[in-house]
Amino acid sequence: MQTVLWFIVAWALASVLLPPLIALSWRIGALDVPRDRRRMHRDSVPRLGGVAVFFTLLIVLPLSEAVTVDLRYTLAGAAIVFAVGLADDLFTLPAWLKLFFQLIAAAFAVGGSGYARGVWVFAAVFWVILLTNAHNLIDGLDGLFAGAAVIEGIGLFILLGALGKQTLAPLLLAAACLGFRAGNRAPARIFAGDCGSGTVGFLLAMFSLPAFEGSWSLGFLAPIFLMAYPIADLTAAVLRRTLRGKPLFAADRGHLHHRLAATGIGTAECGRILLAVCASFTAVGVLLARWEWELYAAAACVGAVGVLLAMRAYVLRHAAKENVGETVDFQPKV
Repeated sequence: MQTVLWFIVAWALASVLLPPLIALSWRIGALDVPRDRRRMHRDSVPRLGGVAVFFTLLIVLPLSEAVTVDLRYTLAGAAIVFAVGLADDLFTLPAWLKLFFQLIAAAFAVGGSGYARGVWVFAAVFWVILLTNAHNLIDGLDGLFAGAAVIEGIGLFILLGALGKQTLAPLLLAAACLGFRAGNRAPARIFAGDCGSGTVGFLLAMFSLPAFEGSWSLGFLAPIFLMAYPIADLTAAVLRRTLRGKPLFAADRGHLHHRLAATGIGTAECGRILLAVCASFTAVGVLLARWEWELYAAAACVGAVGVLLAMRAYVLRHAAKENVGETVDFQPKV
């Protein structure tokens, strides 16, 4: 019962913080202006939604459970990522500078938390950097990033519980993202910004590190499947830009949500399709937690592939019916 209560508190607090943040964003000019064709919105949108998510967690987490040493290091590292992301939202920072501070934050949090030893520290830092940027990349469609974070946070809460490492942290993060999504679903009134998407990715990565210590040989795959959607999108972006000889930090319109939208499918429906894919692989990750569930995990994996094939068939039918091009030009409204 207390778990449900704290979930409601975190959701409500994040929701309450949105209106003043929207007003503040307009007042100080913290807006995402659609100046290029990769953006999928036509009007300027406030982008300080991550403030609501991060401050909700900072307030509710210490009240709901004891803040351990590892959690302090995690929150301190997240604060670094949040501050750099907020600076980027307000002033625009070079990509290499953001990556530099992300590395510092990840090394500090991983080293202080004690989740990894020896050579595994480098693997853990890589995992944190990977998810930090992967969640930033999927934040390009109304409601998509927030919805994925809710699914992953709840899945991670269940996964850690199954491993006997229960903590409210990922569930409260999911609740805060759910509260934020009220203003972020299509048509979005506020975006998370780099201070939101990067920070949430960082926190999910840190919260998931204990899940790699599974109880059976394939248990280490659980958090990888759980975060499969953002990881797959980032991996595809790196391969795409490398093969085309483009800079890795150069933004493009080749992400999965861009390609879905290019078929003529509406923004809200694109989000539902991608969140269904995310939920399918998250379910596989949860079921990989214990060897007793291996048959269920295999069945869920087959189901996830089935979801992908069904979605692909649906998109191809819709594209053939609509017969639209890859992109649509428009005049942005500032």
